[in-house]
Amino acid sequence: MEVRETIQQPIGPHLHALIGRSHHPLAKLIAMRTYQKILVAIDQSPRSEAVLKQATTLAKLQGAKLLLLHCLTLPHSNQDFGDRYNANLEKFIQLAQQQVNDSMEATRQWMHSFVREAEAMGVDVDWDWRMGEAGKQLCTVAQDWGADLIVMGRRGHQGLKEIVLGSVSNYVIHRAPCSVMVIQSPAAA
Repeated sequence: MEVRETIQQPIGPHLHALIGRSHHPLAKLIAMRTYQKILVAIDQSPRSEAVLKQATTLAKLQGAKLLLLHCLTLPHSNQDFGDRYNANLEKFIQLAQQQVNDSMEATRQWMHSFVREAEAMGVDVDWDWRMGEAGKQLCTVAQDWGADLIVMGRRGHQGLKEIVLGSVSNYVIHRAPCSVMVIQSPAAA
């Protein structure tokens, strides 16, 4: 009851039922902020299912719309263009285009399965993909779409591995135009 009286923003249709009756650990946190547009970072890792589940649950509780986003990147090479492709620009372009085409078809198939899962829960959902570095693309899409929240996973790299490989979640946390929820991957066995 106390939580209801402190809410200053309109809340999603299902949240009133949750607050006051639920002992769910997110109940008070959810009551503090209402999200209308949730951007969800999806990749082809096992943690994407946990990320989608958290985002879909939150969207359902708050009546928010989801935008699932996948970023495609071309692999980086430690060789320069001339060494790798014998300075054959046409060959490079053909290989890059084939890789994008193959990735896009696979992306369509598994993104549609995520969309169906969210729709089955009654959540308004759409999806998109971008070419480029994931962190930069997530921040750009969040700004352009007007996202209130970004939900993403974290691999758990630490130390030298994080320095060498970088951290998409760290990049987004420090540069996003909105709040960020990071879903931690389970510890490796």
